[in-house]
Amino acid sequence: MSATNSSKRFAREHWHDKLLEVLRQQPPQWWRQTLERFNEASAREGIVIYADPATLQPVRIQRVPWLLTRAQAQYLHIFGMRLRRALNRLLRTYFDDPAIQAVLPLSEDERAWLSALFPKGFPEPMPVFERLDTNLGVEDPHWADHLRVLEWNSVGVGCLHFMPVANQLIADHVLPVLQETLASASCRLSADPRLLLARLLKTHAKAIGRQTCVVAFVERREASPGGADEMLRMSEFLKVKGFQAVCVDPRELEVRNGEVVCRDLVVDLIYRDFMLNEIISIEKHGGTVSAIKHAFQRNQVISALTGEFDHKSLLEFCSNPEFSRYFTPAQRRALATIAPWTRLMRQRKTTAAAGEDVDLPAYVRANRERLILKPNRSYGGQDVVIGPDATQAVWEEAIGKALEHPDTWVVQAFIPLPCVPFPDPVSRELVNEFVTVGFVATPDGIAFVGRSSRERIVNVSRGGSLVPIFLIA
Repeated sequence: MSATNSSKRFAREHWHDKLLEVLRQQPPQWWRQTLERFNEASAREGIVIYADPATLQPVRIQRVPWLLTRAQAQYLHIFGMRLRRALNRLLRTYFDDPAIQAVLPLSEDERAWLSALFPKGFPEPMPVFERLDTNLGVEDPHWADHLRVLEWNSVGVGCLHFMPVANQLIADHVLPVLQETLASASCRLSADPRLLLARLLKTHAKAIGRQTCVVAFVERREASPGGADEMLRMSEFLKVKGFQAVCVDPRELEVRNGEVVCRDLVVDLIYRDFMLNEIISIEKHGGTVSAIKHAFQRNQVISALTGEFDHKSLLEFCSNPEFSRYFTPAQRRALATIAPWTRLMRQRKTTAAAGEDVDLPAYVRANRERLILKPNRSYGGQDVVIGPDATQAVWEEAIGKALEHPDTWVVQAFIPLPCVPFPDPVSRELVNEFVTVGFVATPDGIAFVGRSSRERIVNVSRGGSLVPIFLIA
């Protein structure tokens, strides 16, 4: 109740429109200078995307920040923490429960790999550092009722470096001209997700008995289109904060005397930007991954293996009444509104969004304008088909592809995103963009990742923008 009441009070202020109007009144010289400063900072701080190995593109940063209330932040923080505790409790029984295995399918190679590593189950504790993406409309008077989790990102979370740098740029160069308008409110930077990760790393190192906290940021270092170099930047940030940190390819690690070692540096923890299937592929092609296996077995990896289940179908687990027995009554009430209707695509009978029993393929064919189709385990908006924007022919083709490869796609209720005007930093013309608000919730706090796009698929690697997020009270 308190969350909704606070949101109503600040929604009446229409902060976005007010801040937008102030910025549109700024002289052309201010816009040119701000653009130059942002471009310089993007190059200096690595706020860029690799369109190809030789081409860098600065990531756009919206000039109008979004303002979240304290009540909204508290609501999301509590919800995120409770949900992860519930999921960890359930997912630790994965290999003993065929029902969970069916909704979160792994390949035979993955199952064999995990079974060999953990014949007695996953180790404790199981820290997962994740970002939940939502459709939060910060000025919607009924935001708590309309809030939906769109998907999880729990391995190699994107924008952890981009977002705090964008927030600081807005604080330095834009907020000064907004101060008079914001004088009636207390506006402050939202938490830095890099600092939340640093605290989680220290806490976990202590929990598993490590005397130090040397961190390896591990990713496959091959350049790829749409990529970024956030892991390298994250390792550099932690060095400034007093950590010993390196950024390496998994094949650069080895095991010596029972320890994971990078060159001559003993590594206490790995922060991973790789999925199990990538490690399995490296091994199949002759690469050495014994250090990764060793680190997993000794619980030295964040996110832990329960983070591997950030499948889109995790939302079926949360939205299908068939799995309600896994949750407490309070959890079921929360998930009933925040988890959109989601089902793994295959020939099957299931319950529709309204609760009636349906043949799933027939239901999907007949309800294109209310649904979207997504690959279950891809990222970056790859191959997503949004029903309301697709022709029936395109929709039928996507359904056919999904049914040819059962349990590799999901169908999900179409969730509208907030769509608001932002000024183009060059032309100053207003352009409507769709916005998503992601959040990272840890015991030490909550951080936010705002993104926008002129397309409904909101992703920075597809040309989307960063939306700075500040807290207001």
